Amino acid sequence: MDNETLEAYLADNSQVIAIFMDKAVTFLNQQNEQRPPARQFNEAEVNRQAEKMLADVIENIHSKIVPHTREQTVAAWEQFLSENDVLDDLELSMTELSFEQED
Repeated sequence: MDNETLEAYLADNSQVIAIFMDKAVTFLNQQNEQRPPARQFNEAEVNRQAEKMLADVIENIHSKIVPHTREQTVAAWEQFLSENDVLDDLELSMTELSFEQED
């Protein structure tokens, strides 16, 4: 399973993507408010930044699961995710996620 397929699977079968994007956009909007008005990002740019953050998270999740799946088929991944309650754990992790401001 590649990153794109994993992202689609998570979006279709859990709230992981929705929870992350909500938190990421909120965080980025808060950061954006602190920028000078002339340098603030528009909504499209905030969403692009959130998508980049999501891509990094998906890549991280993918890299942590790869060593635990013998076959790289969608069926094998679905079985692993189901048997190990990965979706529930990821949802819990996303609800506990908080972003911190960089100084």
